[in-house]
Amino acid sequence: MNFLIKTIAFVFYSYVFTLNNVAQGQVKPIEMIAGLSKPPFVIAEDDGGMQLEIIEAAFAKSNQIVRFTYLPLNRHMDVLHHREFDGIITLSEHENEWGICLSKPYIVYQNVVVTLTEPANKIEGFSDLAKLKVAAFQNATRFLGKEYYDVFKGAANYTEIANQKSQVNLLFSGRVDALVMDINIFKHLLANQRLQEPQNTVYKQEFFTHFLFKPRAYTAGFKDKSLCALFDQGINSIIADGSYQEIIDSYLYF
Repeated sequence: MNFLIKTIAFVFYSYVFTLNNVAQGQVKPIEMIAGLSKPPFVIAEDDGGMQLEIIEAAFAKSNQIVRFTYLPLNRHMDVLHHREFDGIITLSEHENEWGICLSKPYIVYQNVVVTLTEPANKIEGFSDLAKLKVAAFQNATRFLGKEYYDVFKGAANYTEIANQKSQVNLLFSGRVDALVMDINIFKHLLANQRLQEPQNTVYKQEFFTHFLFKPRAYTAGFKDKSLCALFDQGINSIIADGSYQEIIDSYLYF
């Protein structure tokens, strides 16, 4: 009988201790590796961004908390395998790294062409785009395929820019005819510009998007299959209750 009483007491106090730890924020967080800042997807300086909020919201459905560490992409796999991290937030859906469970795709990157006027001739291919003054993101000729590379490598009216805010300014000031960049990055930067300069009508001009590139879906990767399943369940839940779209919209509009 004494043994039974002691056992019940031990279980009770263990339960209370666990609750106290939860209340005091001592639950072990899920440790995730993220890339460096790439607004609106990752905003390292604020511990925020579209992807981070989506991941936090998905795990919050199972009362889990997440902590992010920001590292260059080329270090992600090595650090994951040799440190006490649970997963990586951005992996190709075709990633085949050993020992990694891929979630279902949960975020899409979509490069587009953006213009301020509807061209007289539709932009249906890179040869049409080559007739315009174009500003693309840095290293676009490396990442957008051989056809894109062949058309734009060394082209006189083509430039690549590291600062994507400058890309947006070039378009709205009329110094280039078209941009090549991710649609969500463009919308996020434009929304911020409109918010910062509400009286400036330059940034209120209508824009047109041209879809010459295939979308790229990305997954999260986890060492533990149970975390992978938990994440997928959370994503399904926040899509169903509308909070997934609310997070997306919060970075693109004001």
